[in-house]
Amino acid sequence: MSEKDLHFDRQMIEGLSEAAPPDEEIRRTNPWSMPLDRIIGGLILTTLHLNFLYLQYLLPTIGTVLIFLGFRSLRNENSYFKTLWLFSIIKLFVQLASLVWLSTPLHISNYPELTIGFVMQVYQIAMFLLFHAALKETFKKAGKSMGETPLVWAALWTAAAFLVALSPLAGSWRVFIPMIACYIFIIRLLYRIEGQLADTGYLLINAPVRINGRTFGKAYCLTALILVLVCNSFYNHLSLEPREYQAPQITEARQRLLELTFPAEALQCLSDEDVMMLSEAVNVEAFSKQLMFDPKKIESREMELGAIYITHTYEPGQKNMEVTTIYAEMPENRVYVMQYFTWQGGKPVWQDGFLISDGTGTEAKEIISSGLFYSKKGARYKADFPRLTCEPIIRNTMFGSYRSTPITAAISYPFGAEEQRGYVLYRYTVMADSDVYSTYSLFTYIHRTNPLRIPYARTEDLILKGAYVIEDELQQHYTNYESLALKKVEENGD
Repeated sequence: MSEKDLHFDRQMIEGLSEAAPPDEEIRRTNPWSMPLDRIIGGLILTTLHLNFLYLQYLLPTIGTVLIFLGFRSLRNENSYFKTLWLFSIIKLFVQLASLVWLSTPLHISNYPELTIGFVMQVYQIAMFLLFHAALKETFKKAGKSMGETPLVWAALWTAAAFLVALSPLAGSWRVFIPMIACYIFIIRLLYRIEGQLADTGYLLINAPVRINGRTFGKAYCLTALILVLVCNSFYNHLSLEPREYQAPQITEARQRLLELTFPAEALQCLSDEDVMMLSEAVNVEAFSKQLMFDPKKIESREMELGAIYITHTYEPGQKNMEVTTIYAEMPENRVYVMQYFTWQGGKPVWQDGFLISDGTGTEAKEIISSGLFYSKKGARYKADFPRLTCEPIIRNTMFGSYRSTPITAAISYPFGAEEQRGYVLYRYTVMADSDVYSTYSLFTYIHRTNPLRIPYARTEDLILKGAYVIEDELQQHYTNYESLALKKVEENGD
């Protein structure tokens, strides 16, 4: 070969070397990092949960998508990756099913929690072991050996975490910190495996797809959101069985209660049987208060003796309720209490709830009657409460434990309803040595403005558990009643 030809060949080699694709192009031609990054990131998001701002539901959903997208790219590499791809498809449907389950009353129903948890852990461990076999097969094709086994350790870690969760050590920091340290170590080993695969020079051709990863992820997350909203909207709007309502006629018993200052509007809600029972009352007192659910806070500043005093008052917003507590004192220390409420703005449609509690020195509390009233399209209706209970519970306080019998209820009026109101009439006997006594009642109302609640829970159960904090008693009505005998004693004492 002549010197001229050698010079030409040398120039061609140098030109081709300069035209070699950059590292990013090589990564796109042999993108081991992208699918493995997705899979590892998905495993992290589906394993560690952050229980705030709905991240415990959002992050596992995103993680499930990432796992699917990662295995989808590798499904043609070997039979293990194809099996994992099928497992990831099942995991997509399981995640949607779990979100539906969390958004419906199924979440609070009795179910074999331990069995389901065990099955899911076995499923996760199987995926780790299959992933280990898939990577081992890939290294074998590349003529290399996989020196580390992080996925086997991940399987063992998952089994250990499940056993710890069932043991008394579940809430111990002494166990939690070592478990997290081991988890971080496993993740670091997984990323090291990714680097080793890139160093083998083994070429990977991504499996063809019809929908790109970003579009699929958005569609899946949107589907999950729609399912949650639909389930929440359906199950948090409690259905009623209404019947037409007509105001009762004035009778002698009703007239007597009116003369005892029983509120006329509340009296119209009671049946003739209830009125006959109350007609034996020796005294009736009523206390009213406006509850505000979107109050306007007004700040006032006053200068006095060189100091500035700041006070706050509240004015009603658009969502308010008028609550009237009516006491009917009977002979032999029996007391009838009627909690009557009327809406003055707002839409109580998403499973509102209330709690009625009273003095501990009572016994045999019993609900006599109750009802919800509203008008729609010019017609007036009456319906029973979707849920109304009066059951004894044990309350634990800083002063000890005591037995209480609260009344709890859940409320949802139909869409488009107007003039929403309702009542609960109950009775009890005050445990006192004489007819000189006092008693009280506390009415607490919770108004929910949207249906989003995950996991699903009954509003009245949340109230009993202390999930709601009432600020400045704007959503509470406390009243105290003194018997006629006690009033006479106080008058004579004066």
